[in-house]
Amino acid sequence: MSKVFWYWALLAGGLSTGVVWAEDEQSPLSCADKSQCDERIVVTGELMKKPLSVMTDPKKPRLPLPAYDGAGFLRTIPGFSISRKGGAGGDPSLRGLGGSRINIVDDGQHVYGTCGGRMDPPTAYIYPESYDSIEVIKGPQTVRHGPVGSAGTVLFTKDRHTFSAPDATGRASVTAGSFERLDYIVELRAGDTSHYIDLDANQSASDHYHDGNGNPVQSSYDRRNMDFAMGWTPTENTVLELSYGKSDGEAEYADRANKARVIKNENITLMGEHRFDNDYLQLVTFQAYHNENDHVMDQFDQGINAGTNVRRDTQGGHVQAELVLGALSLVTGTDLQYSNHKGRSINPQLDNGLDELLAKPFKDNMTYHQYGLFAEFSHQLDSLTWVSGLRYDRWQIELYVGQGGTRQDNFYSGFTRIEQQLGHHQYYAGVGYAERIPDYWEIMKSAESDKNLKAFNLKPEKTSQLDMGWIYETDSLTLSSALYYGQIWDYTLIDNRNYSKSRNIDATVWGGELGINWQLQESLASQISLVYAYGDNDTDNEALGQISPLEGRWSLDYRVANWHLGILWRVVAAQDRIALGQGNISGQDLGPSAGFGTLALNASWQHSEHIRLTLGVENLFNREYAEHISRTGAGNDIPGSVPTFKVNEPSRNGWIKLEYLF
Repeated sequence: MSKVFWYWALLAGGLSTGVVWAEDEQSPLSCADKSQCDERIVVTGELMKKPLSVMTDPKKPRLPLPAYDGAGFLRTIPGFSISRKGGAGGDPSLRGLGGSRINIVDDGQHVYGTCGGRMDPPTAYIYPESYDSIEVIKGPQTVRHGPVGSAGTVLFTKDRHTFSAPDATGRASVTAGSFERLDYIVELRAGDTSHYIDLDANQSASDHYHDGNGNPVQSSYDRRNMDFAMGWTPTENTVLELSYGKSDGEAEYADRANKARVIKNENITLMGEHRFDNDYLQLVTFQAYHNENDHVMDQFDQGINAGTNVRRDTQGGHVQAELVLGALSLVTGTDLQYSNHKGRSINPQLDNGLDELLAKPFKDNMTYHQYGLFAEFSHQLDSLTWVSGLRYDRWQIELYVGQGGTRQDNFYSGFTRIEQQLGHHQYYAGVGYAERIPDYWEIMKSAESDKNLKAFNLKPEKTSQLDMGWIYETDSLTLSSALYYGQIWDYTLIDNRNYSKSRNIDATVWGGELGINWQLQESLASQISLVYAYGDNDTDNEALGQISPLEGRWSLDYRVANWHLGILWRVVAAQDRIALGQGNISGQDLGPSAGFGTLALNASWQHSEHIRLTLGVENLFNREYAEHISRTGAGNDIPGSVPTFKVNEPSRNGWIKLEYLF
């Protein structure tokens, strides 16, 4: 409790000193636009305002409890589910498809995890609130952002800044919650007409939480992030930026005995863009980056001589140009990346403890080389828009363990979509095709033909998908709907029956999403979302594993004076269509799951354009439940805990957040 007190005291001191010199400044962070200050807590996720794209502001207050990592944030967007391991490191799944089928882009970079057990998926290195926007593009409906995500693409993006005069803006917040949850974030942006700096630092920590039965769940974590960027803006049309980021932390999980002693990332990026004043070439951008993940997992604290240290470094970049040719807009370019995974492990017969682990040499496991070319265009004709894209990728993989070997693959992906705007209505229909290379985790499983070999000869996964929908928007009502149907040839299935292996099957997926935002009165608004996904393993004539059940959310938001008061009811159906022991790299089906419903309350208070207070209570009735795609709780072995069939969700928990903008 003393830590919480001192953080709040420090923030209060910052408020009292900061108001004096910042009170006359106007900035994107200072709520100069009063409509942004008055926005309610986001509780059912943003609705699609344009076809197959969800754009959201991660700095808005939202329910559930403000997210610690990227996966926690994505769970607020309809269509996403998260595989629960503990309090951190959840693996996202979109429309029943997980792992590298979701293309995660961290401000232009591809950052991959290292852990063979997925302690650190790409979203583990992302603190959402430090970004300026997050966009989800559902389905294989873009080719611009590196190798195509067959399930979708998620863009975590930071803005580049220009200042018309010397200025400084910033933001600070502290969040405290149940189970000793404590977060802080500090942001500062300053510059003049020629230069700027952008600095943010944040930390998030929590102790083990309890489930609805009062059972402690092994789930503690402590995470720290820092990002610094400096930019040069010689003209209003040109920016050159150099940035550096670093994060580190540790975590414990309920689904395994290993503790993540180290989860560390460092990255450096150089980017530039120039906007042209002519009728054809509009914009040229480039980016080059290097990032390295370092991860130590062990059981030394439990008196067991077992530990592994893995690292992955990725270098890459892209160059692209935007052109306008009459009614035709074109984005074209190239991208590339090189990624190396290596590791070292304790030999219990010869080595002992952490120091000897860290003294051992690294050995390469696998390297990826990728080179891509793409072109994406849109053509406007009255109320009709045609959007289309083509992409070519060349991959080379070298395997240094198991049987070893080298493989080369040439992939072709693309999409085409028609959009029509008629008054308040938007209609769209598109077809996408994506080819995907097997990822590190899929290849490192055993081959179907021989359990002593790695699955290096997996066939590439090929997805064809139809997406269509309708969006209706007026001042008081927004309705968005989406339907999809996909055929996946050579789907990479993780199959733990008999032994853990990767094999190719053919699969079918389909489903839909519905969202409604209704402004009932000036002070009263309601949201509804409904999501359904279905998957078939066509090869084995059974269900496809790791498909989340039907889910609905309903929220009501009431505004009175400077307060917003809200309620969220989430209902999830039972799931009995399972494939026991089968799934993807994020997890496998453990058995049928029961349906459940939870209730949450929230409130926010806007004291002024500088100060905002938000608070909430989740799982109000203290229900014991687990998500369908949760991991097994067999590793839950802290004092007082009981191993569970799945990792249960947290019990009733409350939180409060104080935010200051200047």
